[in-house]
Amino acid sequence: MAKVGIENYIWLIERLARRPMTWAELADSYERSMLYEVGKPLQQRTLYNWRQKIFDLFNIRIEIDGDKYTIADKVEAEQNHALKWLMQSMAVNDMLAESRMLRKRVLLEDIPSGEQCLMPILKAMKSGHRIKFDYHRFGYPDTHIVAEPFCVKVNNRRWYMLCRIPGADAHHRDYPEYDRFGCLRIYALDRMEDLRIIDETFEYPRDFDAEEFFNEHFGVCIAYGVPLETVRVLIDGSQREYVDTLPLHHSQRRVEDGDGYSIYEFRLHPTIDFFRAILAMGAEAEVLAPQDFRELLAEETEIMAEIYYKEEGS
Repeated sequence: MAKVGIENYIWLIERLARRPMTWAELADSYERSMLYEVGKPLQQRTLYNWRQKIFDLFNIRIEIDGDKYTIADKVEAEQNHALKWLMQSMAVNDMLAESRMLRKRVLLEDIPSGEQCLMPILKAMKSGHRIKFDYHRFGYPDTHIVAEPFCVKVNNRRWYMLCRIPGADAHHRDYPEYDRFGCLRIYALDRMEDLRIIDETFEYPRDFDAEEFFNEHFGVCIAYGVPLETVRVLIDGSQREYVDTLPLHHSQRRVEDGDGYSIYEFRLHPTIDFFRAILAMGAEAEVLAPQDFRELLAEETEIMAEIYYKEEGS
């Protein structure tokens, strides 16, 4: 039997997302993939098991239409952002496996700790079990955490987990929409050690929507105490093209064009993550509103200017 893992399921979805395929076509494609182990061809019984797991994990049903396997609801697959990301990664890996010439010409970024912590967290999410881990917060003593994993999210080459801390008081009393879920916190996977699934179970709240939770945030910084606002930013130079082709946030709107500049609006909580994203654009970005956010950026740039322009020896 072929080695079973989530990469096998992604491979099958990715192949059938292109077009319906017969058993013979799938078996041949599998033997040319990076997943193939010599002497262990894909078996029909294995394929049957994969179809069941795919429905269980991704809610995607693979059916047999005549002599071809096909995805029953392609819209469901196309709207699953996490699945699309995994499929793209699998497609690149397969291409590299098929062409040795390309292996040193396709450079990918590494995401720390995904291989140690990500899979146990996904398993705990699926089974509804709590996890326990040691956490190293920069600048603070290590802590021992028991958590109920709600979701995981990638941001700036780091994996993060949003979880509930059982028995802890919610620390966002000004935001009643969060209170009903308990004490929610974010942890970076690369700062976790000795992570393990424990016997204690929890019930994932059915009315919690991970995508909706982060909808008005930027990155992974939860906006406790930061109000939802409309941020207007003037961007000029070539930076406009970068922002147009890769929006900073899904709420981004280009509302005005001028001579060499454009004004964009964002509807979000302007937290430290967004602050740093605007600051990274340097002189090509100017916050117009709200005023307090504009003043905060001005203060930061003044401090930076003092650092770079201070006299030597002062």
